Amino acid sequence: RLADLQATHDVDFTVVNADNAAAGRGVTPALADDILAMGVDVLTSGNHIWAQRGVEQYLDAEPRLLRPANYPPESPGTGIFHGRARDGQPVIVINLQGRVFMPPIECPFRALDDILDEIADPSATILFVFHAAATSEKLGMGWHADGRVSAVVGTHTHVPTADARLLP
Repeated sequence: RLADLQATHDVDFTVVNADNAAAGRGVTPALADDILAMGVDVLTSGNHIWAQRGVEQYLDAEPRLLRPANYPPESPGTGIFHGRARDGQPVIVINLQGRVFMPPIECPFRALDDILDEIADPSATILFVFHAAATSEKLGMGWHADGRVSAVVGTHTHVPTADARLLP
């Protein structure tokens, strides 16, 4: 159905969170390849990224699978994707993980500030995927990122929340 949805809605760029794609725990390299082959541009993840065998090498080889950027810098892979949408628009996808009710990790607020300070293309669409457990942390991050990114999307909670909003 993805190709039909992309065509029907004239989708220029598709991002999928793959953190639970492999039976609820992470993603395998083969499954990531299958999802990307469906026309997905980028896969994001979170705290389950390390759950499947072989993912460390895959992260180093496949820049379209992101791990949270606020893992230690020596971790395999990257948490930032620079690319172009189908219409040629530059797109940057940033993947960070929260800290409330999650394993210890570098501060996502500081990490976002550092990443945004390094972005050289002010014309890029910046999609920020924030993998966090607490709605309050996601809302706080939304306000922190307001006016500096194009959209903040929260993942991890496994249930839809009714707090979608447009910020000034």
